[in-house]
Amino acid sequence: MKRLFLAICCTALALVANAQAAKSVLDKAASEFKKCPSVNVTFEVAIGDDIDNGTITLQGNKFCTKLSNTSIWFDGKTMWTYVKDNEEVNVTEPKSAQLAKMNPYAFIDMYKNGYDIAFGVNTHDYFEVVLTTTNTKNSIKKAVIRIDRFSYQPKYILMGGSKADIEIKVTSYKKGKKQADAAFKFDKKKYPNAEIIDLR
Repeated sequence: MKRLFLAICCTALALVANAQAAKSVLDKAASEFKKCPSVNVTFEVAIGDDIDNGTITLQGNKFCTKLSNTSIWFDGKTMWTYVKDNEEVNVTEPKSAQLAKMNPYAFIDMYKNGYDIAFGVNTHDYFEVVLTTTNTKNSIKKAVIRIDRFSYQPKYILMGGSKADIEIKVTSYKKGKKQADAAFKFDKKKYPNAEIIDLR
């Protein structure tokens, strides 16, 4: 009985240590990201069988994403989503759950509340951290994040929810200068024919 009790205690301690170590990796990645005035990332994104390439510029909680048919600007409060094919811009004030689906770097803050954290399969190149929701209201039920061991920059992000998984492979990550606030807002002058649909 004592051996069984000791085995259970050792297993529990190992799980706690695993979670703390995995969280420290995300803490370090978040810290390194927040040190940068801005970050410019190129990536490949797959949602089911649909694959696209894009770029995202991040500055604090602001971002601007460009895909082949869609551009998204978020200034910290308001989000503009422009769809090239139909020349429409949807204006919203998204909640954190919606932002998490639009911003692949949402995990920088997401992991701090409502998720269990553990290591996945680590390699000599990266740490793999797995987030599993503890809150049924979270739109992202599970996330897998691979963090470079040396730079602590994200290399790969998989976000799973009730619908198709979103898989992101980072192909380039560069630190940039501080951007003007206008970089994270929709500029009507550049899209004169776009119909603006205010959904706020």
